[in-house]
Amino acid sequence: MSTMKLKRGNKEITLKKVDDQFAVRLKQGAATTEQELNAVLRQPNVHSCHISAVEPARMDVFSLSDSKELEHTMDALRHAEESEVISHVYSLDDDKATPVVPTGKLTVQFKPGVNNHSQEQILGDYGLEFVQALDYLPRTYSVSLTQASTMNPLKIAAALETRDEVETAEADLAFEVALKHQPIDSLYAQQWHLSNSGGPGLRSGADVKAEPAWEFTRGSRDISICVMDDGFDLNHPDLSGAGKIVSPKDFGDNDTSPRPVKRDDNHGTACAGVAVAEENGSGVIGLAPLCALMPVRTSGWLSDDSVEALFQHAIDHHADIISCSWAAASWNFPLSIRMTGIIHKAATEGRRNKKGCVILFAAGNENRPLDGVKDGRISHQGFALHPDVLAVAASNSLDQKSDYSNFGPELSVCAPSSGSPGKRIVTTDRLGQKGYQGGDFTFSFGGTSSSTPLAAGLAGLILSFNEDLTAAEVKDIMQKTADKIDDRPGEYDGNGHSSKYGFGRINAERALALLAAKDEQSLPRTLFMEHRVSKPIPDQGSIDEEITFPVAANITGFEVSVNITHTYRGDLTLILKSPSGTEIILHQDTGGNAQDLIKSYRMSDEPELLGALSGSAAQGQWRLTVRDELARDVGVLNKWGIAVTY
Repeated sequence: MSTMKLKRGNKEITLKKVDDQFAVRLKQGAATTEQELNAVLRQPNVHSCHISAVEPARMDVFSLSDSKELEHTMDALRHAEESEVISHVYSLDDDKATPVVPTGKLTVQFKPGVNNHSQEQILGDYGLEFVQALDYLPRTYSVSLTQASTMNPLKIAAALETRDEVETAEADLAFEVALKHQPIDSLYAQQWHLSNSGGPGLRSGADVKAEPAWEFTRGSRDISICVMDDGFDLNHPDLSGAGKIVSPKDFGDNDTSPRPVKRDDNHGTACAGVAVAEENGSGVIGLAPLCALMPVRTSGWLSDDSVEALFQHAIDHHADIISCSWAAASWNFPLSIRMTGIIHKAATEGRRNKKGCVILFAAGNENRPLDGVKDGRISHQGFALHPDVLAVAASNSLDQKSDYSNFGPELSVCAPSSGSPGKRIVTTDRLGQKGYQGGDFTFSFGGTSSSTPLAAGLAGLILSFNEDLTAAEVKDIMQKTADKIDDRPGEYDGNGHSSKYGFGRINAERALALLAAKDEQSLPRTLFMEHRVSKPIPDQGSIDEEITFPVAANITGFEVSVNITHTYRGDLTLILKSPSGTEIILHQDTGGNAQDLIKSYRMSDEPELLGALSGSAAQGQWRLTVRDELARDVGVLNKWGIAVTY
């Protein structure tokens, strides 16, 4: 069977075999040339071409000049003594340009009540062995194929999904990373994105208001911004200085030197400069010049294992902010439960004070919806869609949407970057003749690759001013203080959100001024947290969804909102459970034959319903249970959220 449908996260994906490619992992060493492969095959007439090294899985991808030889070649490799894993290469949604490779590992989550003996027996049925328990997901394990496995990992995942004892089974898929650069001090005057008063190709004020923000703080070495990217020129004067670099890591070569390795490893140096370039009297300056940099080099391919390793490194070394100017190359890439879980762990348990890392992902540069369809192609950009991250779009030097910037209701904010029309971004480049332009600086950076570390720089300033804030509070402040650019009627909804700009272009001055005012006045705070889940509600079944509220505070005001698409809302029962165990029935068998349930329940409007929460502790897990009580009609929980005043 050349095509398979599998569940990944809450989505169904279609995998199709690439008819002329395969991947191989040897027990020792690697096959990186046609000659090395033929030595393993002992068949000198196989005409192959090495395409890529899949570093997280220690595998190499080859293509064959004759696709008819694929199965014969793979069979020969399976019987070769030197071979450890042989796999087909697959495309997502028939897009051969963005392949994925099964790594030989799976993530398996068992249902409650399945004991250890039963778990071991089930895994043994498929020749699987335990690798590790995942502490950030309940009853969940990373497992791997062994010599006793008789099916490939995709077929095993599909088989496990049919078992009553298994909640979820996902094959680990290595995927190509797409960097989100939009190609085409003495330099501070050219850094229009920080401060500008107009000019050719510029609109006055189309910047982040850096100079007045710097009156409050220019950052602190106690706050580290982790940039995960392709390599960093740490000899650059603007990326060095006492205490500037903390906990560097190269996950490509597995050492502590994340410097560029390949000729085109230029992206990370540019991103880092936008966020934290030093103020040293020459060159450029980042938005948070006094913050520390945690440079983490990735490889061109990532997988469940490697994504977990990236974020666990940031957690273990107390990164405060994580900036990711990349995504999966595939248009349709739902996150695995393992990726979702480790990012949630970082966002809720990271940092030295356990108040959560502020995590930012680039929205992307294809002018497509983050979650939708364009020109018949499914678009689902899993990393930017994670509910705990800030998805960052781009605006241009004329204060308009950058023409390439992706869009959708999931956007958090936008930040200045390149665009056509408009100017590009000046930032650090690799020293000497390497890099984008053969100098120490590039004058043509851009894309959401640039807007994302710029927003990360603002998060660095905010935490430098008040490190006691949670990640969710930082996100809330950045959204509340953003400028509503492009104020045409209908551009922003009733909540102040735009599908092009999120809550607007970041404004560093307003964000820091708000913090200063709160310090002086101790005003009540309201923190709104929303999860977009798009989770089907099974007929005569139920679903549970949780939101972790991070602030240790007592509730003075409360609101819960739900957005459910359903063909008969009278079937539904909704129960909210607070961290202290209080259960509130929000909706039960009402609404008759009306469709959908889109409603906000406010303590001020319905004290008899929500008054029991007043004065109780807000911190912890809030659970929404949605039950479908009657047969025939079905629906989807699109999103839900809570707003806590304290």
